[in-house]
Amino acid sequence: MYNHSMTSNFEFLKNKDKKLFNIIDDAEKLYRDGYFEQTIAQTRKFAEIMAKNVLGIRRTTEETFDEVLGTLKDIMGENPIEKEFLDDMYFLKKQGNLAVHDSATPLNGNIALECLQRAFEASLNYAVKNGANKKILNNHYSIDLLMTGKTYKFSEKYQKIREEENEDLKKEVKNIAEFAKNTDENKVLKADFKKKKVIKDKKPKAKAKKEQSPKKTKKEKLEKQTVQNGDFLFYGVIFSVIFVLLVNIILFVLPF
Repeated sequence: MYNHSMTSNFEFLKNKDKKLFNIIDDAEKLYRDGYFEQTIAQTRKFAEIMAKNVLGIRRTTEETFDEVLGTLKDIMGENPIEKEFLDDMYFLKKQGNLAVHDSATPLNGNIALECLQRAFEASLNYAVKNGANKKILNNHYSIDLLMTGKTYKFSEKYQKIREEENEDLKKEVKNIAEFAKNTDENKVLKADFKKKKVIKDKKPKAKAKKEQSPKKTKKEKLEKQTVQNGDFLFYGVIFSVIFVLLVNIILFVLPF
């Protein structure tokens, strides 16, 4: 499944500078094992040797990394590639110094990874200047290769992805089957719940009807009683008028 022709992102250096390749190959292995500060220190060593090699015959009294970088800075012009190379060298030197000395801030895997990536970019230009094919400038740093020390062929990697997708599909089908298995039981539960809900909803309505009924009857009785009282009052007035007339007849008419 794996392509064992590459075990390092820096494979292109193997035939150009064996010493540099061995140093940076060890740095990747240290990172893989979780030794991040040692990785950073190793990339600093890698950068210092590379910088001295770039200075080459122009080197005179420069001994330290700072002295070498100072001379390179004076020699190199405004070329963007050369400026980027120097920037990477200074970054690797700074982080390497922090890793070697007791730093108050612990260096983590992100910094170690950036050191490896910057070492990679710098070494591409270094290799091209030493006769490597310019096509390697299109190379990209592979995290997969860093973490496993192995590379997939594209077709094999695609196949692995498909296998993982198939596993997810199998799990989904299994979940659907489990759901289908319990469908009847779910229907009974839903029907029972619906029945209880209907009964529960009906009770308040019946109660409300019952509560409204007495109010309506009482109102009707009140209206009926009012009518009856009106009738009694009317007949009482008539009876009183007749009674008064009779009394007057008896008192005033009959004596004559």
